[in-house]
Amino acid sequence: MPRRPDVTRRLELARAAFEVLRARGMQISMRELAEALGVKRPTLYFYFPDLGAVFETVLDETYRLLAEAVVARTRAHAHPLDRLRAVVDATLAFHRERPQLIGGLFQLWAVGGRDFQTVLDRERRVVVAARDALVADVRGGIGRGEVVACDAESVVDLVLAVVDGVLVHHVLGIARADRVIEELAERVIEPLRAAKSKRKAGTGR
Repeated sequence: MPRRPDVTRRLELARAAFEVLRARGMQISMRELAEALGVKRPTLYFYFPDLGAVFETVLDETYRLLAEAVVARTRAHAHPLDRLRAVVDATLAFHRERPQLIGGLFQLWAVGGRDFQTVLDRERRVVVAARDALVADVRGGIGRGEVVACDAESVVDLVLAVVDGVLVHHVLGIARADRVIEELAERVIEPLRAAKSKRKAGTGR
């Protein structure tokens, strides 16, 4: 029976390989990558059939860690608008702790994985699932009278679009993220909080 790759070792190699690919680009050969990682080429092929598999592993791990960070932060909030803001804050904090991540992913996205459309489709499913969950949360808040009547899809899409734009600004070195997010909260998120929710928040109940 064929030996299965060790998951922990695979992730360690993927993270290290990501840094090499970010510095040297996807034009590097598997032989050169193995040398840079200090492993034998057959060992590298055992874990990754090609460079695209390295990229896909890094992408999957990034989404997993980001999801954990978002869930941990949103769990502490009872109001759907507070949870929406928590998603924004958790996403930005996640990337601030990994300042090279977005730029590196952009570089690798430029050349794609083994099957670029497959990678895009998988990412789209992850993003759409998260977006749909946020929309459902806001709609639930509307139904409970916590959120004023609004187009939940458009609100969530706007918030996520602003977050994406802020992350691009992060890569470009435009340091206005906090101001942009505060404007987003003040002008888009907070006005949607129903009056009775504001009263409850103010009384601490």
